[in-house]
Amino acid sequence: MQPEQEWIGQLRKGQSSALKQLMDNHGDHIYRTATLLLKDSHLAEDISQEVFLVAYQKIHQYRGEGSLRGWLLQITVNLCRSKMRRASWKRLIFREIADHELPSREAGTEQSAMKLSLRSYIQQLPYKYREVIALHYYQDLTVQEIGNVLGESAGTIKSKLSRGRSLLREKLVEGGWNDGDERGEGHAENPITG
Repeated sequence: MQPEQEWIGQLRKGQSSALKQLMDNHGDHIYRTATLLLKDSHLAEDISQEVFLVAYQKIHQYRGEGSLRGWLLQITVNLCRSKMRRASWKRLIFREIADHELPSREAGTEQSAMKLSLRSYIQQLPYKYREVIALHYYQDLTVQEIGNVLGESAGTIKSKLSRGRSLLREKLVEGGWNDGDERGEGHAENPITG
């Protein structure tokens, strides 16, 4: 039996010790996604904790049809959407996320700085585009998987990805961004070039 299946079985039996395993395995993905969507690391921490609480309480609703990671990301997206609706975001002043607040696994500082800069541009996009770009490029979900997470058709997701890339490209060009080609670096996960 796979470890995730064991955790699911333990959670369904009410064994909270499996929750720690789930959090250790998926916590970083959930936090990064929430941070990109909400533009606030403190709210992202709250949402991350809430995701695992909801998962623990509603594990019986997980039917195993998709990946557990996809189910957790669906909970994350739904909680982020809910948080944004409840908070009347139009009246709030968004704090800029300091570069050190986003977890990064890249080794090179130049590459890390470029990715952090790219993240700041992504966070300027409208939520519906930020959402699909974050799931596609930062969580490596396919168009179909994103559609399952968001409850939308693959065509809608493709359209949002295309429009999001276009808007992002405009913002990056306005900001003087280049995609690394001058340095001889190609970026496999570069949302500018798709």
